[in-house]
Amino acid sequence: MGNMDDDQHKEAREHWEDKANMLLLGRRIVKVYWMSAAECEKRYGWYKRPVCMMLDDGTVIIPQQDDEGNDGGALLHVNPKETETSKHYPGQKFIKTDVLPVF
Repeated sequence: MGNMDDDQHKEAREHWEDKANMLLLGRRIVKVYWMSAAECEKRYGWYKRPVCMMLDDGTVIIPQQDDEGNDGGALLHVNPKETETSKHYPGQKFIKTDVLPVF
């Protein structure tokens, strides 16, 4: 949101937070699957197959590369309640994360 001033950024963020809350808050994930290669190609014109999450109202959450929908995207899972020891920095602990990849 390049040339917006602070008030415009705040207004846009609040608009999209309200929309996200309306769409997602209180929903349950009822199915998780990787998008098929055929659906990627035919429906979206994508090369990367993202993980998809179907919600209890039948809608599907699909990570994409960017907000223009240029390709499927990875999903980052962050668990602030768990830590793991760093492989690269011995003795240091970090919040546990997992990446659900694209194929």
